[in-house]
Amino acid sequence: MMRYGTFFVFALFPFFGFTQGPHPILRSFSAIKQPNGVNLKWVIKGGNTCDGTKVYRADDSYEFQQINHIPGLCGNFTEDETYTYFDTVPIPNAYNHYRLELGFQGFSDTVTTFFEDFDSNRFLLFSDVETNSYRILFSNDQNRNATIQVFDVSGKLMLEDSRIGNDFTIEPNGWRAGVYVFRISGVAESDITGKFSFTGQ
Repeated sequence: MMRYGTFFVFALFPFFGFTQGPHPILRSFSAIKQPNGVNLKWVIKGGNTCDGTKVYRADDSYEFQQINHIPGLCGNFTEDETYTYFDTVPIPNAYNHYRLELGFQGFSDTVTTFFEDFDSNRFLLFSDVETNSYRILFSNDQNRNATIQVFDVSGKLMLEDSRIGNDFTIEPNGWRAGVYVFRISGVAESDITGKFSFTGQ
């Protein structure tokens, strides 16, 4: 349940790392974020084969680029066959979208995970001057339900919202110019806190 004064928070790309049944010859395909990259894992069902496998990655533009090619026969005539690929250079502080091209069997569905590189700050704050909005990116490795609260300098609660994801977008329409403090809880042992300055409209 969202509670707000004169602006709202909405979610962008509510995806984290996940597994799905993505292709007739695949039993599973997953993209799991690790501290130093993204681990891709897929299983080809027994009795199915393909001629080579290509791995593609895209950002939110969905303009996929090939990042790896595994040549030769893939799959097994009798048993399930498991493959992995570790992306050591995922796009930082962004949603990374992956898909496979399984020879002449065509493309898999897309799996997505968020990869952050926040150093010690634990979050990144972006502002959009044209829309007077702010986007907060934060780490949520366990895909937990995150809660954000925004306060003015007097301690008045301006907004509270919860969702599963790695970002919140704030549009302070009608707010007074000043400094606002935010707190994100539920994703780590300690809360993530920060502030932003709103110049007004």
